[in-house]
Amino acid sequence: MKKWFLPVLAGLLMLAGCGALRETPEQRAERQMREAAYVHEHIPAADFKIQIDRMIPLRGMSRTLSSPYWIKVKDGVLDSTLPYFGQAWQVPYGGGHALNFEAPIVHYEYGMNRKGGYEILIYVKTDEDEHIYSLTVFDNGSASLDVQSRNRERISYTGTVDFLAE
Repeated sequence: MKKWFLPVLAGLLMLAGCGALRETPEQRAERQMREAAYVHEHIPAADFKIQIDRMIPLRGMSRTLSSPYWIKVKDGVLDSTLPYFGQAWQVPYGGGHALNFEAPIVHYEYGMNRKGGYEILIYVKTDEDEHIYSLTVFDNGSASLDVQSRNRERISYTGTVDFLAE
């Protein structure tokens, strides 16, 4: 009897604890409203950060990213910390910085899409290349990013809005 009592008790306590952490429908609706309000406030103001969690190269398999990668738009500057896999046609010796840079935004344009999210175009010029970041951000904070460069193959990413970034 002693052999099964402690494991059963531990399992019951774990189940009870998991139920306490579950979101109620009201809490979920309130969180979704806060996230949508954050998106609608920060995207037009060009002040947001996207945490990138998946990379989708033009050739090859997509990869889940474990390290912290992001793009951050603030005060007219794009801070890009992204991995790159793909073909490059003209790059500096050693590979250059690829998509790891901080550069002033040359052009920022946004608009609403049919589903209530934002379509954003960001054009930046670095000393190595010119990049167009095409970003789609939805009300729930999910985002998809497509990066086109003059000297590198196109690459895509997915991620989420960092609601804690300020």
